[in-house]
Amino acid sequence: MIHNQRDGAVVALATTPRKVSGQSFSAVLPWGRICLGALLLCTVIASANLATPILEHRDNGWLSIAVAAVLLLCALVSSIAGFAFAALAGSALAYLGIDRVQAVQMMVVCSIATQLYAVWKIRASIRWVSLWPMILAGSITIPLGVWLLVHVDGPAYAAGLGAFVACYALYILLRRGSSIVRGNAWHDAVAGALGGVAGGLAGFPGSFVTIWCSMRGWDKLQQRAVYQPYILAMQIVAIVCLRWQVPTDGDIAPALVFVPFALLGAIAGLAVFQCLTNRQFQVALSVLLAISGVGLLSRAF
Repeated sequence: MIHNQRDGAVVALATTPRKVSGQSFSAVLPWGRICLGALLLCTVIASANLATPILEHRDNGWLSIAVAAVLLLCALVSSIAGFAFAALAGSALAYLGIDRVQAVQMMVVCSIATQLYAVWKIRASIRWVSLWPMILAGSITIPLGVWLLVHVDGPAYAAGLGAFVACYALYILLRRGSSIVRGNAWHDAVAGALGGVAGGLAGFPGSFVTIWCSMRGWDKLQQRAVYQPYILAMQIVAIVCLRWQVPTDGDIAPALVFVPFALLGAIAGLAVFQCLTNRQFQVALSVLLAISGVGLLSRAF
């Protein structure tokens, strides 16, 4: 295990296979296959249930299958870099004409499931102690973002944030050289606080933190080991704030049927991530930032 320390952030990079309680990797591997088999079985059962309206020739019977395909594809693409699921899925579900409340429930449930899977897979590289300033600052400002969402004209902010994120992504893609920005816990807290406001108001907590990580000169695993758990934590805090400030009796059970599709997409996306070089990851990161910015602009107008 090699510890790579840079600007106060410590990330552990595994260089040798780990042993679990004295067992070899081959002894642990079947559990992964069993879980994958169970997930595939759940997906087949869910597909059969979703296909029932088509077989019964109901109006818009194809819609559920289309939603499942959209969520699987969005989870695959977003899991390559570890964020932007809501930005991708939100635009696609709106195009399909899904009710706004139902769409939000689907995205929240599926996003938390995929984020939990990704955080679990990279858990050896996450150093929670160094993340606390960022997570604490974001947790403090998310209620402000949710309050602004309820009481203030959100589209104007979403348009501004979308334009900023898209322009920054284009700048990263077009620039020839790269510069490394040094940081500390206070800088991390500022990025986390801005991400909290963006998460509560626009549903995009990873915006500023992802940009901040891309400026630090870290490799792909170091970056993801910071913003991935941060996004997961902010999603959980945002749900609590939304339930508190905007009480609703909405049932999330219908959204659970789409979780297997999102998890399959996340598994495939993380497999692609592991094959990318650091440069390829930076390009994928910038492209997803640009898409997220455009998605925020489209939601604003």
